[in-house]
Amino acid sequence: MKKNLVAFAVAAAVLVPGVALAADSSNADTGPVLYGYGQITASQQFGTNSPEGLVFGAHRVRLGVKGEAVPGVSYNFRYKWDGAYLNSGGLQALSGLGYHGVAGATGVQKVWINFGFVPAFQVKVGKFRVPIGMERVQFSGDNLWFIQRSMNQSLGGDYGAGAEFHSPNVMNTGLYYNLAIMDNHSLNGNNAFYGGGVASPLGSPTAAQADVGGVLTNGSGNYLFAGMVGYKLNPLLNVELSGGRIAANHNINPILYAKSVDSWNVGARGGLMGLHYMAEYSHVTSYQGIEGLGAQDWYVAVAANLHQMTLTPDWLDLEPAFRFERFSWTGNNALANLGSGLNNYTIGLNYYVNPNNPHAAEVQLNYIVPSGAGNFRKAYANRDFGAVPANAYIYNTLALQFQAGF
Repeated sequence: MKKNLVAFAVAAAVLVPGVALAADSSNADTGPVLYGYGQITASQQFGTNSPEGLVFGAHRVRLGVKGEAVPGVSYNFRYKWDGAYLNSGGLQALSGLGYHGVAGATGVQKVWINFGFVPAFQVKVGKFRVPIGMERVQFSGDNLWFIQRSMNQSLGGDYGAGAEFHSPNVMNTGLYYNLAIMDNHSLNGNNAFYGGGVASPLGSPTAAQADVGGVLTNGSGNYLFAGMVGYKLNPLLNVELSGGRIAANHNINPILYAKSVDSWNVGARGGLMGLHYMAEYSHVTSYQGIEGLGAQDWYVAVAANLHQMTLTPDWLDLEPAFRFERFSWTGNNALANLGSGLNNYTIGLNYYVNPNNPHAAEVQLNYIVPSGAGNFRKAYANRDFGAVPANAYIYNTLALQFQAGF
């Protein structure tokens, strides 16, 4: 009898919410839709003079649910697993600082509710991507041309909590915009707005109650303001200009810490008949709130989809790609003394199993050749991990990635 009761309870816990969702979604246009993807990556470095071998790991794993609760109100929830690798202890997530910065992050990547009753003036609340940078905002992890995003990921934001006014296409003019106000402490690290020089997300610890039933009630009074404006003339041209400012931790040490962090980005992309291009320039002052430390990054990338160019059959959807990128620190801080800059040349080849659903199953092969990386290698050897930007390669690297999604 007890076993039957337990079985009934388990079945109820699983089935009843699904039935309720199905019933409640009768007035919804879409959803709930379960989606996700996994990326398994193998990599090998050359020239390290060390016995490192081939490494296999789960580069990105995503699982989410999205849909429309009622017409005009949509939602999206996604969980992430990053940097999982296999060793003698089994599958686990890296902790602390890894080769490319903060790795092994797990947790809720995004959770937001969007009110889109007026298409030209929609309101999104929750945790979402900071609207700075074309590649970061307009490309999700399952449709990147290259296995790693560009190094300019260090010079913008990642994900934060707040509210955003936006429209993907204002009155069908091709114009789009995003205007966001977010907590002044980015919830994700490894970017321009996160570090010891940025103010705490909470106010004074001596202030009144800061948490009531899990709801934060005591803020610092400083925020991250970010925005993007752009124009799309599909498929030939898409241009954007974006930027943001955040209050820094200048009240502690006004010599070391700046009053604010400023970041801005300009980008363009487009293509025709299988040929695609993308270029961006990113700049930040007072990186992570440190006075006198800035950085800049620019890259150009091209890709040629041979199937879209009618050069290969359906079963051989190949896409050669190439990216040149240059990153440099600027200013008087010690991190700026790393030579003229770091260059990464990325040669890629993408294979899509089904051209009609290219990102459901694909294979990517990248070979990255750095130049000017000598000082960056020395800095990393001295455990100055912050001197190496996110997604930077300081040794020749071959990477192979397998992806499946739904």
